Amino acid sequence: MRMVTRSMAVVALALGIGAARLAAQAPVQGDFQWYVGGEAGVLVFQTPAQTRGGMFSAGGHTLITARRTALLLSIDEGVGSDEQSAYFDATGTVQTVQFNDIRKYSAVLTAFPIRSAAQPYLGVGVGILHTVNPQPTGTTFATPQALAQAQQDARDLGSTGFGTLIGGLQFKVGRMVAFGQYQLTSAQGVKTLESGASGRLLVGTTHSFSGGLRVSLGGAREQPRVASK
Repeated sequence: MRMVTRSMAVVALALGIGAARLAAQAPVQGDFQWYVGGEAGVLVFQTPAQTRGGMFSAGGHTLITARRTALLLSIDEGVGSDEQSAYFDATGTVQTVQFNDIRKYSAVLTAFPIRSAAQPYLGVGVGILHTVNPQPTGTTFATPQALAQAQQDARDLGSTGFGTLIGGLQFKVGRMVAFGQYQLTSAQGVKTLESGASGRLLVGTTHSFSGGLRVSLGGAREQPRVASK
């Protein structure tokens, strides 16, 4: 596992572009709008077999705004290579697992307390985090059924729900909205195999640092029509 520090440049680039234009900008977003966009950055995580580190992540989202609140729905995928984890099976044997990617689904209720050119926001929500196609390694299974059970165990232990907090800053860049944000998820399980618990393939909290752009698709609610005379 290695920290992909270059990915932090995505956030810095978005912030740098917008900073030069903030003085001339109106408030960032209108009421009752529907936005779609993308983001990229770093996902920091930990497994029982690896110390905390990071991988490049990218994803997409939709933001549905009201007046000072909004619903943020997002999908992000961390892209790794030969990441290692492990768990205790039903017999108490340590089974090692290998995976590459981590996928995260989030639904967050956000609040925009200040209407300004540089607009901070905070959010709280829930989501699902899981390793993509984890495979048992390092064990020769006696039967195909034993292998299938180990694969099912790895999938089950690689997926979990979480609570999340988000904090960010957004501003206009031309006709689009640029943003940088930080996301924290709740702890996933035990941190060491020595605990004797079955645990999860991902353990502890995860941290995401990302930046991106979104664009409005128009109104998020129908406006009443005035009948012509």
